[in-house]
Amino acid sequence: MYRFQLTTTLCYGPDSLRALGTLDGRRVLVVTDAFMSSTPLMARVRTELAGATAVEVFSEVKPNPDLTAVTAGLRAFLDFAPDAIVALGGGSPIDTAKAVRKLALELGHQLPAGLVVIPTTSGTGSEVTSFAVITDEHSHTKLPLTAVEMLPEIAILDPEAVGTAPPRLTADSGMDAVSHAIEAYVAKGSNDFSDALAEKALRLADTSLVRCFRDGTDAEARERQHNAATMAGIAFQNAGLGIVHSLSHAIGGTFPVAHGRLNAILLPVVTCFNAGDLGFRPHEIGPVARRYAALAKALGVSASTERNLVLALNAWVEKLRTDLGMPATLRAAGVDRAAFTAAVPALAATAHKDFCTSGNPVPVTETDLATLLKRIL
Repeated sequence: MYRFQLTTTLCYGPDSLRALGTLDGRRVLVVTDAFMSSTPLMARVRTELAGATAVEVFSEVKPNPDLTAVTAGLRAFLDFAPDAIVALGGGSPIDTAKAVRKLALELGHQLPAGLVVIPTTSGTGSEVTSFAVITDEHSHTKLPLTAVEMLPEIAILDPEAVGTAPPRLTADSGMDAVSHAIEAYVAKGSNDFSDALAEKALRLADTSLVRCFRDGTDAEARERQHNAATMAGIAFQNAGLGIVHSLSHAIGGTFPVAHGRLNAILLPVVTCFNAGDLGFRPHEIGPVARRYAALAKALGVSASTERNLVLALNAWVEKLRTDLGMPATLRAAGVDRAAFTAAVPALAATAHKDFCTSGNPVPVTETDLATLLKRIL
């Protein structure tokens, strides 16, 4: 028997921020960052929470949430004793809120009105997953956390919340969503239900991501890309991820390159590795390569052979990356060659232990991961 979990209620489309009215009569802790706390969107959230008994804002979230921020958020939770948490922002506020909720529950503090998430980027999928990534600021490593208690009760997908996202953030978060869909499609836990969501997410991204990158006011493209990111999130929540994310977590803990940007660099190289098409591990087209080929077909890509379909899927990713103005290598992303080369053994070891590695469709060694790291430099 298998399980496919659909826990979070999705409120989507224009004016879906009105769903915050379900928190009338409740004590609400809003978890966000300093920038978001002073935006018109925050003012709108306050308006929609006018019926709440009390509203407290915790805005100490950092771009890469660390243990210090989570500890401060837990202190705010314990001081205020909320009935509900509203996480407003990208992956950082959402992951911080999830970690705070989990720790509060472990200390015996319930959250009767649950966790409500309002994502302001279209990429992490964190609004529908039980995962969070917290940085240990002392070791500079990213700590992937997972617990069913971190699943939000409600996700509000209002295009107004992403309407002002700048182009670079749109690109980085968009490629994060694309990597979620592709990895979920070939992950060990992939199934008919996750496949359907991954395929649809990529078709939506194919027609919408570059559009909202080029014109942030394109409301239709914003809404469809926002939906795509959440679909990809549901897919990987149920299917798992792979070494694109393991390697990205490892690199991002040491070198300041955006997570989605790293994923975009890694995707074509990891796809070739998993499909068995790299020079250091050649073999005939196998079941994993056929999965990539099927995904290419679902995107409307055509080629004469399954091998060429895999290469065509990579070409689609590379064109998308180019259209979004993203680098193809770590050097182009500003990473120092000598520093990265010296770090490769430690990064490979960290990635090998990462939770996402267990979902990769083919087994990997630290040597494999080190080779991949060198290829993307």
